[in-house]
Amino acid sequence: MLRPSSPSRAGNACCGDCSSGGCVAGCGLFGESLWTRQHLTGDLWGIRPSLAQHGIVADLQLTQFYQDVAAGGSEQKDAYGGKLDYFFTFAKGFVVLHAETRFGEDVILDGAGLAPVNANLLYPELENTTAITGLQFNLPLTPDQEWVFSFGKINTLDLFHMLYPQTGRGVDGFMNASAFLPLTVTRTIPLSFLGAGVLKMREGQVQGGLLVYDSHNSTTTSGFEDLFGNGANIAGLWRFFTEFGGLPGSHLFLGTWASGEFTALDPLDWSFIPGVGIIPSQETGSWSLLYILEQKLWVDPYSEKRSIGLLSQWGLADPETCPYEWVCNVSLQGQGLIARREQDTMGVAYFYSGLSGDFKDLLAPALPLDDLQGVELYYNAAITPWFDLTADLQFVEPADSAADTAIVFGLRGKMDF
Repeated sequence: MLRPSSPSRAGNACCGDCSSGGCVAGCGLFGESLWTRQHLTGDLWGIRPSLAQHGIVADLQLTQFYQDVAAGGSEQKDAYGGKLDYFFTFAKGFVVLHAETRFGEDVILDGAGLAPVNANLLYPELENTTAITGLQFNLPLTPDQEWVFSFGKINTLDLFHMLYPQTGRGVDGFMNASAFLPLTVTRTIPLSFLGAGVLKMREGQVQGGLLVYDSHNSTTTSGFEDLFGNGANIAGLWRFFTEFGGLPGSHLFLGTWASGEFTALDPLDWSFIPGVGIIPSQETGSWSLLYILEQKLWVDPYSEKRSIGLLSQWGLADPETCPYEWVCNVSLQGQGLIARREQDTMGVAYFYSGLSGDFKDLLAPALPLDDLQGVELYYNAAITPWFDLTADLQFVEPADSAADTAIVFGLRGKMDF
């Protein structure tokens, strides 16, 4: 299911026997051109394709971030941080493991805490650490693998990336969580969770599913310590694939329900609620509803790599237990729009987060809050197949009415080893 990127193919200098693991001297790591190989380390003298032939894929990805809160926000600050992602797939997707090492600093709290300006550095947590954030087992229920039983520790960003690859987990596309994630689900879907369910596949894409899972975030724990200690969560989704003007699109509907006890001020894994010493009454149960529209607007008839796509999300949540009562975002992303730069991508997104009236009332007058909104723009240049460099600019109107508009500039470099 949640497979990492496919192993690289041998370059022009390959001996032609990579598929059997029989690469000879002069092929593999040094035989491929540095500018055309898919990984910095090439095929490692045939080791990589040989492992893939036996159903094992191992990939290492380094992403480095520099972000500067140039104006507004909570504090003007710049920071450098990064992430090492380790992806391992065994038995051709039966077992998928994702481990992460976070290092350096971030400006997530300094920009706009309720609109995290760097979603990827939320994992595994804000402290620098290494953890297994995903360990998923996928058991086909039918010979055509159309129905799959999936269980284990599920990484939410990986799951969402499987649904919409263009979102890029925050390392390829937009960086602000509000620009590519529906934050109304943050009360009922943790960053990483233990769960199980059935997925319906259609031509390699998720069409529907039903998951039952724990309500606790388990990015840095096994998840078994307090399993279902605060009830169980259920998520159901179905996706309708369509064509409009001969171009593909889809409409996804998702609903979540949590049976535990929550308050609007309970900590969230995805964003940061200011603490003002208030203890509100607990409510039993929480829910969210979500609709996602995806539509290709243009595809070059001579090259499918050149395209423009639309993605828009609209979410509602329980206003008594979630700080986000409703959210929406809309984004346009293009690939290969500049001549001879078919692998480059660019995007612009607008998001609006309507905060719950109960949440605002609880924090007023100690901390007056307004709804928040923002715009993000990025350009991702594929320097080589294994190295991307992104320039990113965000304008965020924070929830804190006393704070000025945050202007956040960022650079992101991603390397596939």
